[in-house]
Amino acid sequence: MTPEQRWELIEGWILKHEERHDRLEEDRKRHEERMAQLEEEHSRQKARIDARLRRAIRLAIDEGRRERAKRRELDEKITQLAAAQLITEEKMQELKASMQAFLDWSRHRGNGHSGPA
Repeated sequence: MTPEQRWELIEGWILKHEERHDRLEEDRKRHEERMAQLEEEHSRQKARIDARLRRAIRLAIDEGRRERAKRRELDEKITQLAAAQLITEEKMQELKASMQAFLDWSRHRGNGHSGPA
């Protein structure tokens, strides 16, 4: 092989290598652009997820507050019912004692008859 042929061969390799390098550089630029797009989309998705989480947390907090208010109201009603039940039981005891006193008085006094015949 002559020096000119070798030089042509080397120039051919250099040109192929430069073409390959140019293609790789173009691919790298496309990949960088694609990565930038993906990062931008990821940021948008993250922002949407963050907004949803904030909304869900706010709704959960509001629901918890409403539930606690309902429980307090229910506790108050139960307390009122228990107090009313105690008063009713006291009144029933008073009525029972009053009825027993009346029955005792009625037996002691007689029932209007003069006794057994």
